[in-house]
Amino acid sequence: MKFFYMLILFVLLTNCSTAYKEPVVLMDQAYLNCETLHSEFIDVFECIQSDEITKNLKTDEVDLLFLKGEQLKEQINQGKLSSIDAKFEWKKLIFDIKQQLSESRYRRMYESICRVNYRGHCVRW
Repeated sequence: MKFFYMLILFVLLTNCSTAYKEPVVLMDQAYLNCETLHSEFIDVFECIQSDEITKNLKTDEVDLLFLKGEQLKEQINQGKLSSIDAKFEWKKLIFDIKQQLSESRYRRMYESICRVNYRGHCVRW
């Protein structure tokens, strides 16, 4: 019986700890879902804009992605950019934002574990 309770506790804690997703990850998921439905970037971007989940996201990263999407859409309409190039630019921006968030999370974790001395070495608190 104890094993059963421990198992339930483990499942609940695991679900609670993995429930939150970064807004950029949600945008990337919306992009992938819309890309399965549409082939052109303009259609994919309009699908992302109409997605209920992405409408409620209010962060600087999401705003940057929407502005970049508008910029890419305008360049496609002017004939300066192809749909494939726009998809590449969009995915590259998402990758760069994810990378930057990951690095800042690692830096915060590292700084919480130790303090850095004048030589740049970790000294335990």
